[in-house]
Amino acid sequence: MITMNEIKSVGLSVPSLTFGAASLANLFKELTNAEAIAIVDKAIQVGWRYFDCAPHYGSGLSELRLGLGLRGIERNDYILSTKVGRLLQSRKHQSGLEAGDFFFNENPFDRVADYSYQGIMRSYEDSIQRLGVRYIDILYVHDLGTYTYGKTEQERYHFKNFCESGQKALDELKRNGDIKAWGVGANEEDILMEVMDYASPDIFMLANRYNLLETDHQSFFAKCEKNGVSVAVAAPFATGVLVAKDKKLSIYEYGKVPDATLLRVNEIETICQQHDVPIGAAALQFPLRNKNVVTVTCGVQSIEQAEKNYQWANMNIPQSLWDALANIGIQ
Repeated sequence: MITMNEIKSVGLSVPSLTFGAASLANLFKELTNAEAIAIVDKAIQVGWRYFDCAPHYGSGLSELRLGLGLRGIERNDYILSTKVGRLLQSRKHQSGLEAGDFFFNENPFDRVADYSYQGIMRSYEDSIQRLGVRYIDILYVHDLGTYTYGKTEQERYHFKNFCESGQKALDELKRNGDIKAWGVGANEEDILMEVMDYASPDIFMLANRYNLLETDHQSFFAKCEKNGVSVAVAAPFATGVLVAKDKKLSIYEYGKVPDATLLRVNEIETICQQHDVPIGAAALQFPLRNKNVVTVTCGVQSIEQAEKNYQWANMNIPQSLWDALANIGIQ
């Protein structure tokens, strides 16, 4: 069931289900402006009240479309988060799909990594303008770590820049009331654990790493609990393979699904069917069984998904299903 959960360090209550707006920026599939805004309208209608986006998504397209969709609801009636760490600069060359991105027909801007005080302050102001809002509830520092930058000097430079400069901007924005909380979002737990040694974030967004296919993160969650850091889990469908109609043609880790992963997905889905529970509902609710997780963020690419994902998040799941999944190591 969808609940309100507290980011403990700041006392901010957030819904346990978050609308992931990357899909509004033509992630994997191109949408018209009207289609994107209609999806947000439907999400608001059925009850979604936490929305997450980023400048990276479609080079600002996600923020622009989400902002237009949210104009039909009072600002204090929903939670909004976006991200910092990449600035957008005018793209001089003609470009289609950028290598490693997957955003079709995105805005004509290049992404420039900047985790400094000045970069984060500018990113915040740029996002405020694209979204058309007076404030943002939560800012995530986007994609620090080796998953994005590899084991390179550049990765260490960005991390040091954030620790020595960028986090001062986040603390200042929070102190001034421009944001209510800040954190770091990444596709790996190692960089998040390292951040806790140098900063005091309120919340982490862990993407693609905690789901029905990947459950062993005890040391990460233990350190979060010790440091009073809440967790938002993103991509609970494992980039789509858990809920795809044709799983052989779906995507896992932004690439082809390995045979072993397909076998595991089929095993999980069989157990869910035996308990008359859609695998999507189990995937959405599984991370929230961890006491450190306050919300789960899933991408919404259509009006149908806005309705179905909300229904899955509110479905009553019998304990017998969780017991059966625990018997195959999912707990």
